[in-house]
Amino acid sequence: MKVFRLTCLCLLVAVSVLRAQDETRKLRIALDDWPPLEYVEYGVVKGINAEVISRIMTRLEIPFELQVYPFTRSWMMAERGKVDAVSSVSYQPFREDAVFYTDEQREFLSKGTYPSNYLWKGEYVFFLETSREASFRFSGYEDKAFENYKVGVVKTYSYNEEFRNADITRVTFATPQAALAALAEGKIDLVPLEHTAGAGIVKELGLGKKVTHCDPTIFSKPYYLTFTKKSSYPDLEEISIRFYAELAKMRATGEYDSIYESYIRPHYIQDIKRPLIFVCEEWIPLEYVHDNKVKGVDASVVAYIMKRLGVPYKIEIYPWSRAWMMAQKGKADAVLSVSYKESREPVLFFTEDQRTFGEKGTLPENYLWMSEYVFFVMKQSKDTIKFESYDQLKKDRIKIGRNRDYSYDPAFLAADFKGPVYSKTEDGILALVSGDIDLYPMDKTIGAAVLQELGLAESVSWLPKPLFSKPYLSPFCKKSDIPELEKIMNSFYRELRLMRADGTYDKLRKENIELIHSAK
Repeated sequence: MKVFRLTCLCLLVAVSVLRAQDETRKLRIALDDWPPLEYVEYGVVKGINAEVISRIMTRLEIPFELQVYPFTRSWMMAERGKVDAVSSVSYQPFREDAVFYTDEQREFLSKGTYPSNYLWKGEYVFFLETSREASFRFSGYEDKAFENYKVGVVKTYSYNEEFRNADITRVTFATPQAALAALAEGKIDLVPLEHTAGAGIVKELGLGKKVTHCDPTIFSKPYYLTFTKKSSYPDLEEISIRFYAELAKMRATGEYDSIYESYIRPHYIQDIKRPLIFVCEEWIPLEYVHDNKVKGVDASVVAYIMKRLGVPYKIEIYPWSRAWMMAQKGKADAVLSVSYKESREPVLFFTEDQRTFGEKGTLPENYLWMSEYVFFVMKQSKDTIKFESYDQLKKDRIKIGRNRDYSYDPAFLAADFKGPVYSKTEDGILALVSGDIDLYPMDKTIGAAVLQELGLAESVSWLPKPLFSKPYLSPFCKKSDIPELEKIMNSFYRELRLMRADGTYDKLRKENIELIHSAK
């Protein structure tokens, strides 16, 4: 009995040790060689799926490693429990013994409804020799023409039921690369392959002049990151649930689209023929010229976003009246640091949440930066000028300046102050110092930076009570000659939202503010 108990205890200890080892080792994920979805470049695993999987596993705090294999080998390793997950696997009943699926994923075969928990959507087309593109027409597998075609298929690929049941001549290959190479050599006539991956492989093999693909899509299906049942890694089914919950968040925020478009540029970005022109006025620390270069918070934000989008651009700084005239005439493509105003609708694209800020006061998702306006005042007058209301300021005959063509807010405009009008922030501040005006309304951050630039920070301050706050935007111009510019703007705002979410925006803002201070 003691021996039996001792043996059981040893077994329990051994199991505990093995489980602890499995919990600390890296999760092994196998990917296919399907550029630009998943591939190896200079020894580094890259691709849309690779980046999506890596970000999610990092957020789940699960150590992992990615390895790229031909799918035949990946699936064999999955069946033997040698990997913990396999990417780009579609649902088929015969795979149930090897990997976990959800009911929603299973139902795609019977209902044709895309599940919410999928990694990516595959659309299959026929690849063929470029010389045959003009003459080839696909009207169904029962077409007599198919009797004369040799169709290359990849071993272990499941395709779809209609294709599997079609009466066609098949030639089997180990990999899609081998099938496409045979196609280029004229050994076969067609290869049904997912169009994105197929195009990536064609490019990778240098077959772009010999091989192409044609419409229509012959079938589509969802692909998954499947977790293996025979793996010793604990709680893989639960990890699968957590993985797809994070993926749903990525899709909701636009992060998935951002990753996808960084590898596969939309046509409206690929077709851009010249740099986009952003215009703005000089507003330190947001956008200004230093050493003949445009710098500032907004300049850094735009540089980051346009690099992500793969869009060439330049920023040009003018007095506001000229910048606005360029937007009106279609000489600019976007305007930095402009607020919403109904009168600007004919000139600029605005989003619905930007329009409703004035009515609801809810900060729109798509804003460049948030402004708080205050009255700047000479320090010696700060305690003597009281700001309780606009009516009170008018009653006290306080001289108030403002800037030409600024929108301010309805209450300030309704007060109808009759003071002088200036073209630049510097002119307003200098008018304050010279005694031409008593108060000057300006965004607090911009005004403080200009004071420092002019060496007047010891002489000029601002009243503590804010006038109003409002979001400044980066709308694109309706009269620009760049096609589908509103779509580019929406991609711009998507990247801006993601910058805020991951802390990149705050980091760039802090760096630029510190740069201004250190320069003085």
